[in-house]
Amino acid sequence: MSKGIGLSVAAGIASGVVYLSVLAGGTLGILLTYFTPLPLVMVGLAFGLRRLLLASIIASAVVAVAGPQAIMMYAVVGPLPMLILVRLALRWRQTTDGTGEWYPTGALLAWLSVVAVGLMLLGSAVLPSGDGGVQGMVHRQVAAFLDEAAPMVSAEVKDSATALWSAMFPAMVGGAWLVMAVLNGVVGQWTVARAGFALRPTPVYTRLELPLWLLPVLAAAVAVGLTAGGDVGYLGRNAAAVLLWPYVFGGLAVVHRAIRGRPNAGMLLALFYVAFFAMFGWALIAVAGLGLVRHWTRLRRHDAGGGQEEK
Repeated sequence: MSKGIGLSVAAGIASGVVYLSVLAGGTLGILLTYFTPLPLVMVGLAFGLRRLLLASIIASAVVAVAGPQAIMMYAVVGPLPMLILVRLALRWRQTTDGTGEWYPTGALLAWLSVVAVGLMLLGSAVLPSGDGGVQGMVHRQVAAFLDEAAPMVSAEVKDSATALWSAMFPAMVGGAWLVMAVLNGVVGQWTVARAGFALRPTPVYTRLELPLWLLPVLAAAVAVGLTAGGDVGYLGRNAAAVLLWPYVFGGLAVVHRAIRGRPNAGMLLALFYVAFFAMFGWALIAVAGLGLVRHWTRLRRHDAGGGQEEK
């Protein structure tokens, strides 16, 4: 028990210090941005939700030296996603044959994507927008950033980049939040499992199955994005882009299953990811499409067989 408390305190201090280094703008802090929540999720997956709460409180106290606004931002990128992830990951139920069944990884991923959309909508509601609504505000912020970051670039290039980035900027932020949560969850589970402290078995990620309810939610977001005007349509399109991320992971699971067991599987996967990141935009769409096809065929089988929907 005391060991768990000590590690929780250490994890909270580590997470808070990493986040402060990000705020300071140091190179190391920028590199470690995505791993700010990692100490927290490791404590949660090894010792449970209470220890994660303790670590989160300690981390927030460390971040408090930078001011109240820093605590709010830290809560969104640090404790919040890890509390949701650990709470769901450690859920289990006893089946009729007496064995235990852990909360499905696909359902966890789907709920994280829904939370990412919720945070995106909440941020759009509370931030001052001014002329042009939310889209106008995002356009101005992106334009100001490009003016400061690339002053030597021509106005035509900056205008094109501003239009492209601002069109999907909320989805980029929401997607980054979701990927950060997933990455830290996978790395944290791997680490605590290797150390022998994992409270749940490591899922077989290649068997990822998304819940059936996610597709209607995605379809609703697409419909709003295509039919509504103004900020409603803008946010609908961005919400749909965020909700596509679980299908990206589903598509990657299909790729891993297809390559696994083949000769030189490791080299084939390495080549795949080189191509994936080299053509990231189009590759992301293609892999998400693969995940959607996989999900649709499963949905058809479910309808034909009258099975029960996953959580």
